[in-house]
Amino acid sequence: MRAIVVKPPKPGVEINDVKIDEDKLSTIGLVKIKVLENGICGTDREIVSGKRTSVKPPAGKDELILGHEAIGIVEVGGYGLKEGELVMPINKRGCGKCLNCLVGRPDFCETGEGLVAGTKGLDGFMREYLYDDPKYLVKIPLAIKDIAILAQPLADIEKSVEAILTTQKRVPIWTCDDGTFNCKKALVVGTGPTGILFSLILRTYGFQVWIANRRELLDNEKEILEEPGIIFYNSENGYDNLVKSEGKFDLIIDTSGASASIMQHLVPLLQINGVLGLFGFPRYDNFSLDYKTVQDFVINNRIIIGLDNGQKPHFQQAVIHLASWKSLWPKTTSKMITKVISISNEREVISSLREKLPGEIKVIIRWE
Repeated sequence: MRAIVVKPPKPGVEINDVKIDEDKLSTIGLVKIKVLENGICGTDREIVSGKRTSVKPPAGKDELILGHEAIGIVEVGGYGLKEGELVMPINKRGCGKCLNCLVGRPDFCETGEGLVAGTKGLDGFMREYLYDDPKYLVKIPLAIKDIAILAQPLADIEKSVEAILTTQKRVPIWTCDDGTFNCKKALVVGTGPTGILFSLILRTYGFQVWIANRRELLDNEKEILEEPGIIFYNSENGYDNLVKSEGKFDLIIDTSGASASIMQHLVPLLQINGVLGLFGFPRYDNFSLDYKTVQDFVINNRIIIGLDNGQKPHFQQAVIHLASWKSLWPKTTSKMITKVISISNEREVISSLREKLPGEIKVIIRWE
């Protein structure tokens, strides 16, 4: 079968023929899935460029099938899955040793030996066929087939918001006087796909949401943010004007993945009992907290929390939210898929795996 392969840590990517292991179909508990489409994300591009040093092929191999976002159709079913059903595979798998992994939560793996499809020790999903265990598959309704690929990145954000709200149970009352989050203010830094998905989830929960970048919005970004009522702020000259007009924020999410020094600009923006969530991976620089800032964190009950991958419950919640958004914000959801590329157009597939399009939300590779 055809597959998109890399040879980490070397940069580069190819579409090659790889061996189909038909014997897997006789393994008890597995189903056969024909891959329909893959999503491309920043992680894929970091691997292709050779910049992600933690990438590991499966044991005994020197190449890795790329990809951790996929939608497929069940070709040979069983074990609760019917032929013809749409499914999405979960990319993060457990170590098989620690208790968290054994109960289906490898996002909290304690050994560090968990596998991640297309990234760490496990072939990814950019191939024609998969053989997989149904416990790692999420059913996808036909009604959201056109945007369902977003469920994978959205699952990570579902888990992140769950972690934030769970952490905020430390505060006796963190809702408004009507029991909602409608009076709470959130700032999302970064207008890329992750920042936009975070903003949409927070709007779903009722937060007032501002999204910031150090440039003006592109036309498609404006259209995406308008319908759900997400407010844009150009942070090229800092955040002083935003704080003067809106005050401090109950929740700040950094998705920028740029300089670590941005933290020094965000920490002072936090409200009492506020949360700063870190989702993006800084690529350079550093930041420090002086003793006054640390004292301020202690006195005012502020926290910083790291945010990571979602698991099957979060994939299922992402499917529900995508379905609701098609009804609530149809104009926005219609703009979320930036481009669809046929696997037969090898040059464009390779180009898209190397370089992001301006204003890109999600590019899809479609297998035919």
